[in-house]
Amino acid sequence: MSFLSFAFLAALPLAAAPILLHLFDRRRNVVIEWGAMQFLMEAATRRTSARKLKQWLLLLMRVMAVAALVLALARPMLPGSWFAGSERTETVFVIDNSMSMLRTVDDISLFDKAMAQAAETLDGIEAGHSVRILLASPYPVWATPGSVRIDSKSRELVRDSLENARPTDGGSDLLSALFTAAQAEIPPTQQNRRIILLTDGQASDWNMADDAGWSRLQDVLKSSAVPTQLEVVELGEDVREAANVAVDRIRTSRTVVGVHQTFSLTAELQNHGRQSSPPGTLAWTVAGKEQHESHVPALGGGKSTDVLWKHSFERTGVYAISCHADADDALAPDNRATVVVEVVDDIPLLLLETAPDLAEFQRDAFFTQAALGWLEGEQLSARGVHVPTLVDPERLDRMNLDEYRAVVIPNLQDLPEETVLALRDFVYNGGGLWIALGPRTDVEAFNEHFFADGDGLAPLAIEGMVDEEASQDDPDADAVKIDPFASEHPATAQLAETDQLDTGDVTVAQRFRFVPPPEGEPVSTLLGLTNGQPLAVEQYFGRGRVIVQAVPLRLQWSTLAKSQAFVVMVHDWLAYLTQPRATRHNLAPGEPISVHVADASIRDATLRTPHGEEVQVTADAAGDGVVLRTSRTILPGDYLLELGISGDGIPFHVNRDATESNLATLTAGDHKRLAAIAGVAHGDAEAALNRAVQTEPLWPLLLTLVIALILFELILSGIIARERFGTAPIEEATEPSGLPTGANAASFRNSGIGATPPASAQREEPLAATTNTN
Repeated sequence: MSFLSFAFLAALPLAAAPILLHLFDRRRNVVIEWGAMQFLMEAATRRTSARKLKQWLLLLMRVMAVAALVLALARPMLPGSWFAGSERTETVFVIDNSMSMLRTVDDISLFDKAMAQAAETLDGIEAGHSVRILLASPYPVWATPGSVRIDSKSRELVRDSLENARPTDGGSDLLSALFTAAQAEIPPTQQNRRIILLTDGQASDWNMADDAGWSRLQDVLKSSAVPTQLEVVELGEDVREAANVAVDRIRTSRTVVGVHQTFSLTAELQNHGRQSSPPGTLAWTVAGKEQHESHVPALGGGKSTDVLWKHSFERTGVYAISCHADADDALAPDNRATVVVEVVDDIPLLLLETAPDLAEFQRDAFFTQAALGWLEGEQLSARGVHVPTLVDPERLDRMNLDEYRAVVIPNLQDLPEETVLALRDFVYNGGGLWIALGPRTDVEAFNEHFFADGDGLAPLAIEGMVDEEASQDDPDADAVKIDPFASEHPATAQLAETDQLDTGDVTVAQRFRFVPPPEGEPVSTLLGLTNGQPLAVEQYFGRGRVIVQAVPLRLQWSTLAKSQAFVVMVHDWLAYLTQPRATRHNLAPGEPISVHVADASIRDATLRTPHGEEVQVTADAAGDGVVLRTSRTILPGDYLLELGISGDGIPFHVNRDATESNLATLTAGDHKRLAAIAGVAHGDAEAALNRAVQTEPLWPLLLTLVIALILFELILSGIIARERFGTAPIEEATEPSGLPTGANAASFRNSGIGATPPASAQREEPLAATTNTN
């Protein structure tokens, strides 16, 4: 016998309390010498023996009731075979519901096969055993409310849970799922646990490279309180020869664009199989309506290609752009990808003008304004989406920077400390900052206020100005130019298109030299030079981004401001800098949705998930509008946020992991390793010991016994009381019955009857009677 609450056994001596109370309550017998008692002795002896038997039985019941209550609180367990003919088993179905399970074999998906096999196994589980269902994607989630003990009704509830399970567009973490199943709370009535994993055997979901994780799982199986059997059922077939063309994702030059502003979209297609795929088409749709069809070439096994499409919108709004590959393969869900683009009228930004008194071409902000489609505060016919506002540096710390998305300093000069602090707060809260160093830049002031020993806005300190022409030993050597291929940063992707832009022809005569970062602490470089030195570096600061450029944004030190690439660079870099303050419509799994709505009357919204579920979102007041936030974005796919009564929808998209399209299965070595782990519960000695000591709970029976003992004690106490005191009422009288009253009483007393006997009579041997006053 074992006890789950062993400490309660310390109270077991309390069972002797009724005996102690009985002994303390006893008093000495008083001997009354009464001659007439001799005629009653025989009858009294018979009645006393029966009464003592009942009293001892009553005392025994009280002792047993206290002892049974203490043992019940200690929760004793007895071997299961004492109360059952066979051991009970809990079956845990771990279902791989990742996207790869939607692969079809013989016109039926592997997920449907898994559900059918689980239902068939469920039908074979006898009543009294328990069942759980665990879904593995996107993370382990229980589909049943705890362990369900099987009977006629609960079997149907478990079957409904199987039917309601759905596959996702994401991957599965099978190692975490097995941990969750093995460490689940064990029902006290179960003697064994059986974990059945239904999967397609896709290698990417197993994370077999995590040696420490698999070792911990093996330890968990060994130390389980009950014998645990792990069974892996692979439903898929060998797919090494199958072709699977997938649209891994859609890249876009910017996700916030202006009306009539053309932008590019690039679909990344890859053949994840070994066989070549035939040529096909790629259909582009906007809000569900097809807009364009692109050609997809034949792809060899493992090969990839990019398909480009350029588009513009005529009205503002938020649009979901999708592309669908016409590929005839086994896994259809990965033939489609989506990106969400926001179309706006303008994006406000600040331009610092530090030389307003100079001639137009010599002003710091002139070329940046021109690249944005503005001149002297007036917009040109072909302006971009960014609307600049010129401001004097001395007024910057007094302005409300929250009204702007980015701040551009075309030619940095020494700024007041209050202005630097205002810029720090602005960037930390999601703003963008573009700093261009120039002739009026003070090295010491920059390093003190902007670099600040690595804690400031600038990612690197600067050493001083470098004259590239003077530093060249060979006068016939090529000039130092921008290397368009020095970086693969997304903000410089278009600058690398040298067949359309003159990025590689931009020469740099003078510049500031950045202090190299410490070893092991690389810095993100946007643009580099042909001599290997960085020209523009960036870093994140809080939620915002900062770009520091070693040349000014004007006709000094380089030919950048008069190149064709300058216009593209200004638009692309400002789009990159202003992105953190824009609403993020393209999310990673679990990344929260946060959108600011100008309409303050909106109190709530409804979020529709990829599975069609509705999530209520409460609005929080923020300035002149409201903010809607939710983190219910764990499932990859399309989301729609419907606002209030109007029902206006804002689309969002959670991206899926492209590795889920790789259908490669486990290797033979992986199978051997899994077999070793699964076999631990069969032959391990500790598991056999756990099987021997597994028990049935005894405390429900003990509690029932306590109630029965108390009931019988009450009944027996009542019987004893009746026998002792009788049931007839006691008559009240002032004189003893049968004695003469009045005048006859005196004659009765004079006769000597009832008088005190003489002393000689008292010394005769009397008949002794004992009366127990207990």
